Amino acid sequence: MNVEVIVEIYTSPEKKDFDSLRRAASRLTNNQESIIVRTTQAGDSLSSLGATTPTDRLRDRVFLITNFTMKTTAQYKVVDDIASEFEFWTFDLKGYQDMSISFPK
Repeated sequence: MNVEVIVEIYTSPEKKDFDSLRRAASRLTNNQESIIVRTTQAGDSLSSLGATTPTDRLRDRVFLITNFTMKTTAQYKVVDDIASEFEFWTFDLKGYQDMSISFPK
């Protein structure tokens, strides 16, 4: 089954952050070659809602996205294991905000 873990941070990621995500996925995957770690960034402004100062702007968000495969099993049985593994390997991630886990088809 396919797994996608998205970690949201508010700082630029470092090489070690990508390595940590790969390590987390490598402990869970059934195929090391399926591991893909990438990043995307989103930013916006609230000026259209009347915000005029820099403090009113939304901070740029960086999303670290890890995709990998696992042996097919009930998702509810592995979601806590996935969360624990990624929390362990990202404990020192600067600017950590949130993490989401999904199972794309």
